[in-house]
Amino acid sequence: MRVLQICTALDGGGVDRYLLNYCTRIREIAFDFIVIDTGKKGILESELEKQGTVYRIPRLKNGIRKNYAALRAIMSQTHYDAVHVHLGYKGVVALLCAKRCGIKVRIVHSHWAAQPQTALQAVLRHALTFVAKRLATALAACGEDAARWMWGARALRRGKVSLQNNAVDTAQFQFSPAQRRQMRQTLQVSEDTLLVGHVGRLCEQKNQLRLLDIFHLLHQQQPQSRLLLIGRGGQEQEICQKIDRLGLHDCVQLLGVREDVPMLLNALDVMIFPSLFEGFPVALVETQCNGLPVVCSDSVTASVKMSESVSFLSLRDPDQVWVDAALEASKNRRYDGVEQLCRRGYDLNTEAQKLKQYYFQQI
Repeated sequence: MRVLQICTALDGGGVDRYLLNYCTRIREIAFDFIVIDTGKKGILESELEKQGTVYRIPRLKNGIRKNYAALRAIMSQTHYDAVHVHLGYKGVVALLCAKRCGIKVRIVHSHWAAQPQTALQAVLRHALTFVAKRLATALAACGEDAARWMWGARALRRGKVSLQNNAVDTAQFQFSPAQRRQMRQTLQVSEDTLLVGHVGRLCEQKNQLRLLDIFHLLHQQQPQSRLLLIGRGGQEQEICQKIDRLGLHDCVQLLGVREDVPMLLNALDVMIFPSLFEGFPVALVETQCNGLPVVCSDSVTASVKMSESVSFLSLRDPDQVWVDAALEASKNRRYDGVEQLCRRGYDLNTEAQKLKQYYFQQI
């Protein structure tokens, strides 16, 4: 069996890590991948190239015909039993091409919920969603909120949407005191330093510019503090400029995309996660497995809270409220969430086998 996965990039975002985690654990299925050509290679591509071919196609905004032609060239040269599109309603062109190329199983996956939009954008989304649902043979989502927002409450209620958990390797993310000491030594962080962190693409959605305002105030109250931003993205230059403007260049580090995220989580004291919107962020599954306290915006689905290590605040709350909550949360550093996450269906090895069975059931 061969499945074609279509996403935006393979550069360490939540969808990208979902693909890496699952596809590398399913041996009975061959996978190929299509990503948008951005002119650079994603950090996860080398690992996924061991599973199959990674193709690049032009952006839709560079022309629908060019995008479609590139998709058709890929889909027509290899027999695929299924295509799994991780673009939600924006995957209409890929779904249409897959149908015309005779790919019988066409899965479209929602990874977002409550994305801010204008009235015109909402109309366009509903129109494209209508088309996507008719071109697809199966609907999927990372959680109930993502399913309702993209595919509708009726589709979810009638069992038309497959909920696929953003599971993690629970053993890898379990808290380790030894790794905490080792990583803080590597980072040259003393034990009395408050280490604040954030994992996510550097983009408007993740709201790191607001995070810098919050940390600026926190640092004024607690000078023995540092902030680590783990990830990269299109807003990196703007974020760097704001760091300089706020005079935080000595206490804020941009670490880029890292392969040692579990060790970095061990080193942190608290994470601040002020996203404008999310589907079901895998980063918060990882933090709860690790026991790291997180102060999170209530724009993130409430269903992500599976332990007492996550607390919610409104983005309308003043920065001082966020600072107070982060300082209080940091006092309760450890909580072992592995067993609880396994019970909730977020152990990767178990969930990967369920995804394998799901693919075979579609054929």
